[in-house]
Amino acid sequence: IPADLLSLYEKIRANSGGVGAAALRKRRCEGCHLELDPAALNEIRAASPDLVIRCEECRRILVRTDESGL
Repeated sequence: IPADLLSLYEKIRANSGGVGAAALRKRRCEGCHLELDPAALNEIRAASPDLVIRCEECRRILVRTDESGL
């Protein structure tokens, strides 16, 4: 894991109740449980797979999977 990504994760984790990343499942952030709007989903869909994506609401790092609904 790159040092800058690990540092970002640790910073978010410290400010988010111990969880710095969350799965994007069925168009919903598993961290804050809010559904992402269509514009945000389109941006994520178009983003490079190695780009770090964050939830606009809770700011956790979103982990994209086959269940993301993209």
